[in-house]
Amino acid sequence: MKTYLDFASTTPMALEVIEQMNAVMSEASYGNPSSLDHQFGVSANKIVEESRKVVAGLINADPDEILWTSGATESNNLAIVGFHQFQYKGKPMRFMTSHLEHKSVIECMHTIESHGSNICFIRPNDHGRIDFETFLDQIDKDIIFVSCMHVNNETGLINDIEEIGKYCRNNEIIFHVDAAQSIGKIPIDVKDMCIDLLSMSAHKVYGPKGIGALYINKETVGRVKSIIVGGGQERGMRSGTLPTHQIAGMATAYDLSKIRMHEDHGHIKQCREAFLKKLSGISGWRINGAEKHTYPGIISISFPDLYSESLIYAMEGFAISRGSACSSDHDEPSHVLKSMGLLDHEIDGTIRISFGRNTTLNEANAAASELIKSVSHLRNLKGDN
Repeated sequence: MKTYLDFASTTPMALEVIEQMNAVMSEASYGNPSSLDHQFGVSANKIVEESRKVVAGLINADPDEILWTSGATESNNLAIVGFHQFQYKGKPMRFMTSHLEHKSVIECMHTIESHGSNICFIRPNDHGRIDFETFLDQIDKDIIFVSCMHVNNETGLINDIEEIGKYCRNNEIIFHVDAAQSIGKIPIDVKDMCIDLLSMSAHKVYGPKGIGALYINKETVGRVKSIIVGGGQERGMRSGTLPTHQIAGMATAYDLSKIRMHEDHGHIKQCREAFLKKLSGISGWRINGAEKHTYPGIISISFPDLYSESLIYAMEGFAISRGSACSSDHDEPSHVLKSMGLLDHEIDGTIRISFGRNTTLNEANAAASELIKSVSHLRNLKGDN
């Protein structure tokens, strides 16, 4: 059995989440939450609305600002394409993002560009993140919408969301944040951070796959146009029968993360420190990005003289990855690492190791030992040692 070290890709569901979902599926709450003519639908609707309160509470939002989706990818689509379709009146609008973003954001930007609006991409700073100075140096005039992720899914780097958000609010720019990797792991307050749209997922924080949410600031945005048409659920902004059991699972996962956030962060930081301390026994590697502004659960490591595929194969007892799960089945170099200025051979030699709530210190140490062993073996085969 492999040791799982790919928590940035997805997380195992917490036992409490599984128990809550089983309870919802086992009890008489299997009705359609939109069918309020009988008790079965009313029971399901109550679970949905109580869950909405829990999700809203984690980010200091109002429950009626939470819109259920199938996950962060759909939330990103709805935030960008849905906003554009609702606001577009035949005159091009200017949107801004970066090449650090998840592909669902970048491809949405290309979609609205094809529908008549203008897009600009900013470059990260020398450390691979968007800080306020970097943002301010590159923002174009007439920008009306900015999309910036909170924690990067490949490097763990944390962007300067709060300062960017304040600038956007003061300049009447809509600010969208992809929080798939940060929700439940580091604090988010949509009011203090001046966030207008926030994409969330459940499966990155020990909840079920296939469920997420979009926060829509009712004062600054109000509505987006539905990109899925049909039944008119979710106040007409997202059609489709709501999956009550998954929504309950997401709420339970968020409730747990609120309670455990500080404890989890401290434990994951210990795992990172133990791993890197042991890895310092070999040379010829570097962490992609600055340590100072990084979520500790994600480590992007480059071995420029080796290939990531060989390292992953050599570490057969550990489940690790090259980077983003959505691009690991493609051969093109990581767009995130390219935007950070890494050369092709540095990208080719990059692996991502990500720790989670379930990772033990022994597993972190064992992973470092196995990585040292694998690197030494591969270098011997090349004749480098």
